[in-house]
Amino acid sequence: MESIEAIAENIEEYVRLTSQLEMTCNWYAIDFGASPLYNFRDALSHYILYYEATDDESRISQEASINEHLFRGTKDICVLILYEMKKRTLDAFIAANTRKEEQDFRKLLHEYKKLELEIRRNTESTIIRSLTAFVEKLNVTIENTKNLFQQYQIPFIYTSKVQKK
Repeated sequence: MESIEAIAENIEEYVRLTSQLEMTCNWYAIDFGASPLYNFRDALSHYILYYEATDDESRISQEASINEHLFRGTKDICVLILYEMKKRTLDAFIAANTRKEEQDFRKLLHEYKKLELEIRRNTESTIIRSLTAFVEKLNVTIENTKNLFQQYQIPFIYTSKVQKK
């Protein structure tokens, strides 16, 4: 059982991660979705119940619920960003004009598929910090995607499919 201070640190880490991910969504015109906000609200409700708990069994139950909500909210937004970036990359791959362009976008698609497998395999649902490294990898891959789109002069932020040149 974690201390109330450790649980508060998990909540702070959640706020830091989801704020970073929300800025990523805003910057790249991705709909943020409500899951991170609902899960944060629910985690805070369980935090109050943890604080008010009078026995260890109740604290353990509330701690598990808090961690699950924090993990779920972060994972949901990561998956949302991952799928959107993968979709944009696939659209660019389909619209590629040269073999080199296709190869570059195919390589990037494989990076997104690796991240997708990694987040699906992540079962440490009680540790919000287990997603911190994943978020860092996701951010690096998004930056690589942005650079590749710029290299081929393809709009990275768009609302409809990439058109062939």
